[in-house]
Amino acid sequence: MKYLRVLIALILVLTPQSSEAATSKSLAFTAEVWADNWFALYINGKKVGEDSVSITTQKSFNSETIKFVAAYPLTIGFIAKDYVQSKSGLEYLGTPNQQIGDGGIKFQIRETASNKLVSVSDSTWKMKVGNSAPLNPECEKSTQPDIDCKFLNTSIASNWSSSSYIDKSWSSAKIFTSDEVGPKDGYFSINWQSSAQFIWGNDLKLDNIIYLRKKVLTATSAVIASTFDFKVTSATNNLLNIDVTCDGLSKSPGVTWSSVPSTAKSLILIMDTIPGPARPGETQTGNHYYISKFNISPTMNGFTEGAITPYSPPCSQGPGAKEYRFFLFAMDKLLPTDQKSDGAALMEIGESQAIAKATHIYAYSRSAK
Repeated sequence: MKYLRVLIALILVLTPQSSEAATSKSLAFTAEVWADNWFALYINGKKVGEDSVSITTQKSFNSETIKFVAAYPLTIGFIAKDYVQSKSGLEYLGTPNQQIGDGGIKFQIRETASNKLVSVSDSTWKMKVGNSAPLNPECEKSTQPDIDCKFLNTSIASNWSSSSYIDKSWSSAKIFTSDEVGPKDGYFSINWQSSAQFIWGNDLKLDNIIYLRKKVLTATSAVIASTFDFKVTSATNNLLNIDVTCDGLSKSPGVTWSSVPSTAKSLILIMDTIPGPARPGETQTGNHYYISKFNISPTMNGFTEGAITPYSPPCSQGPGAKEYRFFLFAMDKLLPTDQKSDGAALMEIGESQAIAKATHIYAYSRSAK
């Protein structure tokens, strides 16, 4: 019997164990992407989708939803390109608007069936710049930009998106604010996770082609909640009405919702904005919260304009479009009565515990005075 036990132990030790790739079953995934201006998505070295609008399109700000099937571990890669009209790195050549453009990409990937979050765009992604131009920005108004503007192309190995590629020399992707990127059009159709951020190369304007990659062993514990109908009535064409800002009547925005899950016991409503870079002499602060309400009855179907209190109206400093986000979370419980109406704390609770979630993003452009 002793020898039998030894023999069994040897068999167990010497029998090859299945690798992770071999035992991992294929799953369906969904990627939601917005890019200024174009992208292609690669999974384990294979292209699974790309922007449906050609990079030769001068103004392209659509969003894309790409579905694919793969098995963990995943090596995820993106090529992202900003539109340029020639090797000069400029756009609108020969017109009064001739200029240096800018890029930006934001995405989130989840397991389709479980809704578990796989990855979002953030600084954990590795990045390599493929093209930079113009290296001498002073050529921006040149009448012969293809001669005067200098550029740099960096070759990338053909297997850059495969799991075997070594990316130790790559940099970390750089995060940019919505003020800096200026999202528009299709961006507002995606129910964004709050952890997803705009990323690009080191220079939003001069880097025109970037490569991104990341290895993911499994999904995170976070689950992207199912969505339901939610609308901000104090907005038109993705723009907030002036009456809900300090430039108008400072009234709280009107909101409506429907199809709340039957198991919901309460709702959380949040309106916030991510501030732009701190100006000279200022200290960068966190998100600004204008509405932070919790334990809203799930039998309600919204608030009329001016009905939400307390409310601090947007009053951004300086002209230009600013981005304002609305979140509605359905909860399967009531929060403690001593829960503070703290926007950051409520956001964390909603993102981690909600059974359903709806998001809208709107812009407001304050006129120069």
